[in-house]
Amino acid sequence: MFGMNRPKVYSEMEMELLETHISTHYGEIHRVFHEIVSPDIHVDICWILPTPERNFHTLVTMGMGARKMKVPRGLSANDFGYAELVITLPADWDVENDDEKCYWPMRWLKVLARLPGDYNTWLGYGHTIQMEEHVPEKSELCGAMTTMPYLFGEDAATLELPKRKLINFYQIIPLHENEMSFKLENDAEALENLFPDDFDMVVDVTRKSVVG
Repeated sequence: MFGMNRPKVYSEMEMELLETHISTHYGEIHRVFHEIVSPDIHVDICWILPTPERNFHTLVTMGMGARKMKVPRGLSANDFGYAELVITLPADWDVENDDEKCYWPMRWLKVLARLPGDYNTWLGYGHTIQMEEHVPEKSELCGAMTTMPYLFGEDAATLELPKRKLINFYQIIPLHENEMSFKLENDAEALENLFPDDFDMVVDVTRKSVVG
């Protein structure tokens, strides 16, 4: 309709660079879940299938970084103002099932991708967000933390676009309530130091809290 604001989107060149980065570092894109209604930003989600080397599904947002986030004073908007999100799911996850028991990780990505615009804020490494309205079924997980995409190597964490625009990729890890509290009282690195050596970055709705 005339007069309505169009959603923020990447340029064609930026989109090509983004797709190449995802394919190179996260894996061949099997399917893109295209968003039908996009009032502010257009958040598509790339789906990468499990492989023998990475036996899990990978979901990566594609569109969050088209809008600059409001970063705190002292931080470069070009270096920290743009982001995309990643979540990894077990190989037996029914990704195409739109029942909430399977769909909630995709919902988390969409909610979190819009959070900076909805609340005039930003997401960076180590941020935690309460997700009570979108919790997985029969699980004590209730919040999300943004961390680095450790499973995919250092080069996967950033993409530099023209005009010194840096896209940061953050992996989403669901947390327990006491893990959320521990992080807020300490910091994200302190919480990650509690993760055992065999801690799995792949979502596990039954995992126990790492906080005693």
